[in-house]
Amino acid sequence: MKRITFIAAFLIAVSNFTGIAGNNEDKEKMETDTVKGYALNEIVITTSSKETNSLKKLPGSTTIISPLQIDGMQINDISDVSNIVPNFYIPDYGSKYSSPVYIRGIGNRSTGQASGMYVDNVPMLNKSTYDFDFEDVQRIELLRGPQGTLYGRNAMGGIMNVFTSSPLDLQQTKIGITGGNHGIFKANAVNRSRINECFGISIGGYYDRNDGYFTNEYTGEKADALESAGGRLRMDYLFSNRFKGSLIVDYDFSDQGAYPYHPYDRTTGEISPINYNDPGSYLRRMGYTALNLEYTGNQYLLTSTTSYQGLNDLMHMDQDQTPAPVYNIRQNQKLNAFTEEINIKSKSDRHYQWSFGSFGFYNDLKTNVDVNFGAAGMGMIQGLLSNAAKAGAPAYIVNGTSLPLADKLETPSYGIAVFHQSTYNRLFVEGLSVTAGIRLDYVKDELTYGSHIEIPVMKPGNPPVATSLDTTLSGTLTSDYIQILPKLALKYELDKKNYVYASISKGYNPGGFNIQSYSELELSIPIMSGIPNYPPVDMQAMTEYKPEYSWNYEVGFKGELIKNILSAELALFYIHIDDMQLIKINQAGRTISNVGKSKNKGFDVTLRANVTHELILGANYGYTEAKFDNYIKSSTADYSGNYVPYAPRQTYSLYGTYIKMLDGKFIDRLSFHTQYNGAGKIYWTEANDIEQGFYGLLNVKAGITKGICTLNLWTKNALNQDYSTFYFEMNGKGYLQQGKPVTFGADLTLTF
Repeated sequence: MKRITFIAAFLIAVSNFTGIAGNNEDKEKMETDTVKGYALNEIVITTSSKETNSLKKLPGSTTIISPLQIDGMQINDISDVSNIVPNFYIPDYGSKYSSPVYIRGIGNRSTGQASGMYVDNVPMLNKSTYDFDFEDVQRIELLRGPQGTLYGRNAMGGIMNVFTSSPLDLQQTKIGITGGNHGIFKANAVNRSRINECFGISIGGYYDRNDGYFTNEYTGEKADALESAGGRLRMDYLFSNRFKGSLIVDYDFSDQGAYPYHPYDRTTGEISPINYNDPGSYLRRMGYTALNLEYTGNQYLLTSTTSYQGLNDLMHMDQDQTPAPVYNIRQNQKLNAFTEEINIKSKSDRHYQWSFGSFGFYNDLKTNVDVNFGAAGMGMIQGLLSNAAKAGAPAYIVNGTSLPLADKLETPSYGIAVFHQSTYNRLFVEGLSVTAGIRLDYVKDELTYGSHIEIPVMKPGNPPVATSLDTTLSGTLTSDYIQILPKLALKYELDKKNYVYASISKGYNPGGFNIQSYSELELSIPIMSGIPNYPPVDMQAMTEYKPEYSWNYEVGFKGELIKNILSAELALFYIHIDDMQLIKINQAGRTISNVGKSKNKGFDVTLRANVTHELILGANYGYTEAKFDNYIKSSTADYSGNYVPYAPRQTYSLYGTYIKMLDGKFIDRLSFHTQYNGAGKIYWTEANDIEQGFYGLLNVKAGITKGICTLNLWTKNALNQDYSTFYFEMNGKGYLQQGKPVTFGADLTLTF
């Protein structure tokens, strides 16, 4: 791959990050909008445009990851947050096309989103855009549990908020370069400048590559090599002391080998080498433009966020994962989306706080899917013909060595919502507050489909007659979903730094259409229609899946167990899910079905100890028992009481940070970060008969700083732990994706 050098953004926290100057009065004024970091007096601004509570006293489970943590914990993208946050898990499923997010046992492996992601207040409307490099990120917020009242659909598990740095807050230039084993190379740079008192501009970019980690035996080459690049332009302007705005333009390109799946023998436990003949790759171009406006009145804060998002990707996949010419897929997505959100909330120190908002979106997604059956795959089609003949259809013999299926699918959707939240403080007694909210959410989905298929066959006879089974499918389907999403929370402050809370909230994921199974329908309909009394095709019933709903009950504590030394967060939750959406992998695609009910219960624990000004220790642990409450798959398969697959029962992280300032010495600063995190047990099937056991990964990073230069040595999975991130079964065979082996390297950063 050709190496290209891009100027890139990379925000690594240093000891004086966000060195907010001012007197004590200024610090008191910002208290509700900031969170004190865990080392070197790091301050992270956490203003919310629609939450009526300050984020550090939110009556719910929250985690705020600061720039220093992003650097020390080697968080380069959203998957690196996996297991660092309790009950938060993002495995690698083989490409950036799919970023499955599991929070408290709630997740989705393919189409759709169970947890939402926002970047600079812009909702990412397609899960294929979740996995991108975290360049110039100011903070990451993770809200666990349904966030439907303020964020709407696809927030049943929670919300991930990513915020980039403002050039008005910090002005500097950073240039970095990273190298490591497996061909790891990264170059990045960013410049943030304040042109005058009112205008600031930030521009940066990055280039990233690696040679891959797993070899395809068929080609002798790495199956998962990656090359990506991107850049961001941000301009912030103060129109007045009350009115400010920011314009953000972001672009990301990625070209990767994809789907390094090993054949797995579930009887012997043997893992075979990757060995497939058709290409496996994922090419993605994506970007967004956002305009954020904010006006501060005497008693209110008014904000507006307008965005455009674009995605154009191309996926190639060997569907059978074997060296035989069975069948492969080529899929292209083209997305153009627009969003608008307007919020107004109170800004005062009165007992009553309020927030109102409206949201609208239009999501135009076009998907072209080409499935090609090769010579070996024609035997599968013959099997379908034979089964149909047994049911009374005419007997045919497949004729030909290949069969292409070409589908053009358009799935535009749009939605509108209005919402409100109120918080009343000092309810009856000092320290008691209540927060109540409600949202009206409406979504309309469409599916426009069109295809023509001709299956070449021979009709038995003397002589046999060549003919074809022809079918044309075309039409438009629509679905409407409307939901009311309430929330109620009580909070009691034991003192200024300790409080307990209890909450109840509703979440929901809308339904949709199974476009990834359309090719299978296209193939089976002309074959099965020859069966006598075969029922008319109902495309709505065959492609649509229904919404799923949840109720989340939670109680928790946040505070300090030892003043200024040991802080703690604890949450206990119970989640009841109705009409649960579950994915099944079929011969030519994936199908989402509503399978019944589940119950998820467990707890989150976070401990953080400021042992000294230089040494910080921490621990996170999450336990989730997610089980099917009622799931009878067939007359011989009752999975009620089984664990929900793909969601880990436990997640954990132990970490330590040591930073030593050496003013006047040859070296200005020493830093050392270590963390040990992992997950398990994870069941891979609904029958709970295949699993990934409890495992842990050790990551270490150590560095020195002299003047403008910082040199770090790092390693991930230092103990070379063998583990799996994904397993699925197709056509009676199992396939496994292994976790990345040990990686190590060094990076050099110049900051001035």
